Amino acid sequence: MNSNLKFIFLLACLTWNLPFSAFAQKESIDLASAIDSALQNNLGLKSAQQRVEATKAMIPAGFNLDKTQVFFRHDQNDIAENGYSNKVFGISQSMQFPTVYGSQRRVYEDLGMVEQQQYLLTQNQIIKEVSQTYYTIVYLQKLESNYRFLDSLYQQFSIAASRRYELGETNYLEKLTARSKMRELSVRLHQTIESKNQAYVRLEQLIQVGREFEIPDQELLPLLTQNWEMENHPGVQFYEQSINLKTDNLSLERQRLLPDLHGEFFRGTNTGPNARIYPGVQVGVSIPLWFGAQKAKINSSKFELVQTNLAAENYSFQLNNRRAQLEIELQKFQEAISFYTEEGQQLSKQLIAQGNQAYKGGEIDFFQYVLLIENSRNIEVDYLTNLQEYNMTVLEINYLINP
Repeated sequence: MNSNLKFIFLLACLTWNLPFSAFAQKESIDLASAIDSALQNNLGLKSAQQRVEATKAMIPAGFNLDKTQVFFRHDQNDIAENGYSNKVFGISQSMQFPTVYGSQRRVYEDLGMVEQQQYLLTQNQIIKEVSQTYYTIVYLQKLESNYRFLDSLYQQFSIAASRRYELGETNYLEKLTARSKMRELSVRLHQTIESKNQAYVRLEQLIQVGREFEIPDQELLPLLTQNWEMENHPGVQFYEQSINLKTDNLSLERQRLLPDLHGEFFRGTNTGPNARIYPGVQVGVSIPLWFGAQKAKINSSKFELVQTNLAAENYSFQLNNRRAQLEIELQKFQEAISFYTEEGQQLSKQLIAQGNQAYKGGEIDFFQYVLLIENSRNIEVDYLTNLQEYNMTVLEINYLINP
């Protein structure tokens, strides 16, 4: 085997032993697919859905008759016409007042609706967190790009300052300043990268796809607020269903004061001559004579209903108040964004253009040139930071749950 074949064989062996992930490309994912993956895969959301199904499965339990009793009775005093004592077989059934079962079913239905609204709240929260994490990664990617540029610039500046100091063309202060700025930008860059990695981990916790993915570089744009009506808000709907539950539960507790019903059907006979069959029916009611315990339950249900109504009113009030606060905060970030689009962006470009011209013409030294470039980039960074805060506030408004 010649040397070329040996090399190819060795390369093939090494390549074969490399893990597949070394060649696999990360899947590019957009916001819509990230949200869709979270809604399909998130175990917390699946757990909430199972709670809904479990509660709905209990609805038929609203009609829960007591167990039917089958009995045999032999009484020596029960003498038939033929002089023999009868042996009696029969069945008996007890039940609550019929309207109680309808009320119980309504309570179970209300529980199902409450859990359904709780599921929608959980879903809303997950969509908000996925969106916020996704746009945070986009923001950090932009921030990383700016810091990489500045980091590279200050590395060049530090090398140039050290060289000039060695040649006696500058003082030690400029050298220290250059090194200090280089270290500062290096720290910012690494912090940004770590924050981005943390955001990726958080996004994986939410969407739970079980495979590597990446968010493509893209322009960071201002998001739009969505109009939502108070009565259709999932949190308000949750409290409305909770009020229905407490109302129907109070009605159920009141109906438990109604008497229970009992029915019994039996047949008696004996084995003597000329024996006959003696059918019989017995019905009755169970009337509560001591109301204290049930009245306590009724009073407790009344307090629960009042408490839920107050909680619903407070939630709506706090929700409106929080939205108003967020809209004021949004305006603050909007002003910063408007400054950039109206003046800041052009100012940043002018700083770079004038700096390049002045540096090439010998009007400023490298240190002054670097400061101009940094100022230009800081305008970009400030814009990105305000835009990020703006978008996070928009998402908080659009998916506002906990005021």
